Amino acid sequence: MSAEDDLQIFSKFLSENSILIADTNASARASLASVLIRLGASPGQVALASGYDDAEQVIAAKKPRIIFCDFYLGTRSGIDLLQDQRKFYADNQTCLFVVVSNNTSQAAVARAAEEDVDTFILKPYTMESLKRTLLQAVVSKLRPSDYMKLVLEGKQFLVMGQIDRAIELFDKAIDLDPKPTLACFYRGQAEVMKEALQVASSKFKEGLSYNKIHYKCLTGLYDILLGEKRYDEAYDVVKRVAQYFPANPKRLASVLRLAILTKNYEDIEAYYRLFVLLDSRSEELVRYICSALNVTGKYYLSRQTKTRALELFEKSAVSSAGRTKFIRYIIETLLDYNMVQEAAPFLKRFPPESHAGEDYLSTEYVLKAYEGAPRADVIQNGRKLVARGIESSLVYEILITHSVQAGYIDASEELFRVAIEKWPENRARFDELVKGIRGPGLAALK
Repeated sequence: MSAEDDLQIFSKFLSENSILIADTNASARASLASVLIRLGASPGQVALASGYDDAEQVIAAKKPRIIFCDFYLGTRSGIDLLQDQRKFYADNQTCLFVVVSNNTSQAAVARAAEEDVDTFILKPYTMESLKRTLLQAVVSKLRPSDYMKLVLEGKQFLVMGQIDRAIELFDKAIDLDPKPTLACFYRGQAEVMKEALQVASSKFKEGLSYNKIHYKCLTGLYDILLGEKRYDEAYDVVKRVAQYFPANPKRLASVLRLAILTKNYEDIEAYYRLFVLLDSRSEELVRYICSALNVTGKYYLSRQTKTRALELFEKSAVSSAGRTKFIRYIIETLLDYNMVQEAAPFLKRFPPESHAGEDYLSTEYVLKAYEGAPRADVIQNGRKLVARGIESSLVYEILITHSVQAGYIDASEELFRVAIEKWPENRARFDELVKGIRGPGLAALK
């Protein structure tokens, strides 16, 4: 077909489909809308959105087939709008998704989201450069190359469950393109469906050899490594995803979980900075970030890096937004390192409505004991907590310690019995507390 035919295809596609332009910059939105209208878009079909939430509402209401979005919409990634568009158009061959990027790094990420992101526009752009980029994207979409035809046909056979036929087509496609990353990805997916995971891994890695940050190949490889419990390798892969692709709550939660599991504590503060930038934070993500900060804080205490540990505990306390178990963990950890003065201020982080709850009452009791409360008060208040069913291993440790020191042998033995039944994993610690007792009750508990 001639260049004139391509131009007609392009103009027809623009004029017949609704368009969304999402950009936080008002002049950028207006400028792009003006250019698109001059290129053939219908003025009544162009909708503008000033942010991510606005864009979601427009997609839900108008279902645009063509979306232009800035790489960042406030603190959210414009690329995430893809999922909203896909709710209405499962076949992305009838849609166009364009990322407007501010630098070449963002453009590289957009390119790595191959098949999902159709093209990218690098600011600043001219009308002619925009026309050229969009023309190529639209024509490639509506009149795909032989390579893409094979990939698309192979995908259809995958959906139908004809895996071997799909593999034949993907192999042919790989031979037609110098950088067949997408074909490698689907070739890997076909092997996953056959449960040939080693072959699948090799295909995902082959795809990454052409584009080291190809999103689908990275996530495909990650899923295999995670399923095989190869956590260190899985973390290396998902860390690369987190490094190059804008954060979202689900992905960040996965990264945090693996970072702690693989003891990559030094990375946690970088993920915390990503967490702070998110507008939307799920309950799961808040739990993961607080847990990660607390565990990392404890790690730094073990390395005598107290100032850094306290900074992490402070961030956790703020992020927890009154979730009491995280504050309790901070205080108990600091007390375990005899940092009584540093632990005391965190008690104020408990919200007033939690002061009748187990976390606050047990933590307050433990803190007062460490601060040197009279032994009689420690024993009396500890017994009251136990009678109310407010129990923790640390409460029992303190109560046993003070009961032994006060000479309450029978009471100490009974507390010991209960403690080792409730917390058998802490048996060694409880044994140490009652080592000096020679009562007949303890002799049988071996």
